[in-house]
Amino acid sequence: EDMFGNEVGSPAFEEFLSILGDKVTLKGWERFAGGLDVNNNMTGTHTYYNKWNDFEIVFHVSTMLPFQNDDRQQLERKRHLGNDIVLIVFLDGNCSSYSPDTIKSHFNHVVCVVSADTRKDKKNSKK
Repeated sequence: EDMFGNEVGSPAFEEFLSILGDKVTLKGWERFAGGLDVNNNMTGTHTYYNKWNDFEIVFHVSTMLPFQNDDRQQLERKRHLGNDIVLIVFLDGNCSSYSPDTIKSHFNHVVCVVSADTRKDKKNSKK
């Protein structure tokens, strides 16, 4: 529940998102939207988009999906993430692990867990 309660991302998370694609405004978006509302901002105002070869990719970013103060489980956020085939989970701060059981879904088949490289001397570190 804590994971879905984040309304904004850290600077490291924002940097990671910028690597994935371009931040786009949903309202009026005319390309592939991944099921996000492009007319009334019902699923947020922005998302991240990329195109690889002829494939359009839209990322359902939890912090960009609507946050409901009265919904402890953030079901609207889980609805989008639970229908994705691939989840990319960004571990931030003191969080060092993620359990695939966090989201109950028949659709999530691949879970990629990433975190920022916080080593001071990245240039000489082993990968």
